[in-house]
Amino acid sequence: MGMASRVAALIPAFNCSATVGPVVTGVLHHLPLVLVVDDGSSDDTAQRARNAGAHVLRLEQNCGKGEAVRIGLPWLLAGPWTHILMLDADGQHDPNDIPAFLALADEYDLIVGNRLHDPEAIPRKRFWTNYVGTRALSLMTGFPLEDSQCGFRLVRASVLRRMELMGRRYAVDTEILVRAGRMRVAFAHVPVRVIYNGQTSHFRPLLDTLHIVFSAVPFKVDERLRRWDPGPGFFRSTAETLAVLPP
Repeated sequence: MGMASRVAALIPAFNCSATVGPVVTGVLHHLPLVLVVDDGSSDDTAQRARNAGAHVLRLEQNCGKGEAVRIGLPWLLAGPWTHILMLDADGQHDPNDIPAFLALADEYDLIVGNRLHDPEAIPRKRFWTNYVGTRALSLMTGFPLEDSQCGFRLVRASVLRRMELMGRRYAVDTEILVRAGRMRVAFAHVPVRVIYNGQTSHFRPLLDTLHIVFSAVPFKVDERLRRWDPGPGFFRSTAETLAVLPP
């Protein structure tokens, strides 16, 4: 059984009706299952995701990326997947980069996309706020981070099952890095393409970068790490309460 057959994707989405369908279709070229968590969208994001082949969990109100990830993860962690791929629904991550993650999945526990290898492709303000945040988080995590804010990442399911996530908004990405650093997991970056075609982003470069960096401090000292992987069965009862709709 190839690595791709053991990986499922998690995509939080908020008002991404124009992009979520192509993203889901692109991911399904490489992976067998996609779960889209529709974070209280006011458009038809959920229906377009299902039409494209995704399983969809719809939240009645907008809660932010952190809560969308925390709510959706148990449904995947209760399943047979060895790894969870996370990416955004706004079309800024290219699903054709997925094979680069899969090629490293056996060797590494946490693989994060690196957009900063091509600074010219990123708006200047976002590049510099990301650069500063990445330097600060490298010190906190112990990882040689190159792009700490990239939400395109592949994480071993057994690592995620040990985490009791609490991060809000985009801080959940930082929380995973910090907790993985405390666990001393095997870490790698892969260069990824970033696509800015005028899409609306819900990321606020300065405010969210400050929130991300300062939120890393309590994650660094927080003790909520399970000492071992409790296994898929630990999440099964929670997963069964989630009203996930099939494609």
